[in-house]
Amino acid sequence: MLRFVLSTTILLASIFSLFSTCLCFNQARVSRIISSSFTKVSSSCLSSGDAGQDVTNIVRKKKKINGKIPVISRTVPLGINDVPYVTIWELENPSKLVEMWWAADMDSASTISKEKIGDPFGVVFWPGSILASRVLAEHKEEIYNSTVLILGAGTGVEAQASAMLGARRVIATDISKLTLKLLKYGADQAGLGGIIEPLQFDLYSDESLPECDIVVAADVLYNEELAKQIGVRCIEVLKRPNSPKLVVTDSQRFHGTDFLEDVNKDLSKIGIHLEWEYFMLGNVTGSGVLIEGDQTYDSKTRLVRTGWNAP
Repeated sequence: MLRFVLSTTILLASIFSLFSTCLCFNQARVSRIISSSFTKVSSSCLSSGDAGQDVTNIVRKKKKINGKIPVISRTVPLGINDVPYVTIWELENPSKLVEMWWAADMDSASTISKEKIGDPFGVVFWPGSILASRVLAEHKEEIYNSTVLILGAGTGVEAQASAMLGARRVIATDISKLTLKLLKYGADQAGLGGIIEPLQFDLYSDESLPECDIVVAADVLYNEELAKQIGVRCIEVLKRPNSPKLVVTDSQRFHGTDFLEDVNKDLSKIGIHLEWEYFMLGNVTGSGVLIEGDQTYDSKTRLVRTGWNAP
């Protein structure tokens, strides 16, 4: 979620992906809630996991942040005993922001730049945050009293999960001011504002990442350039004397975003080798982004993690 400027090519690729996988679009925005089941992909079979908490009776609410920014709540079931679900707040009509961003991308003479518009994709929930939250829940003892750093925190699903699992401090970074407003509003509404600290941070800056015990990056690999930079940041933290635990998830799996080859080449010097694991998140319902209403789909989501104790 970050600003992370996507090229028109990537945007077109994402649209094609949505249609080519036969996503089911549902226009009933207010009543739709996420329902997800969890299965791990192995070479031989798919083994079913527990479905998420049934939250279909929870009505989505509409509000305006500071009386100006129209937002709508989304209850995200995580399928975790300790944290059955979290409630985050998304931009009510993200498609309008996407249209503005796209118009600016195609018209160099546009009076409003893409940078001014900001990230149109970090204002809604993405499936990788569910998988990241479940990994954190597997290691609840290691989360307790820890400092969790989230890169591209977006609307804050994994930030809230971390806080509810007992983290002492959650530093939720994003480059988008709008996204951070949504995240902070959700944290405050959930009573977690004293634990979750929104921080504007540019991954491309020369500034070092804040000190922490755990690093989470969920669904931030939206183009090749950004994926490489996530890799650079992974190398940065894993080379620290007391390196933090790491989890990276990616539900979009765009072409050119597998950053592990470069990372493993560098980390081989200190005996670290990272590999992707693949999981299936079934029947995920989230914002249609480019259309009004929600979409429901299955998401094959990849995960890389290191430094954790055996669950």
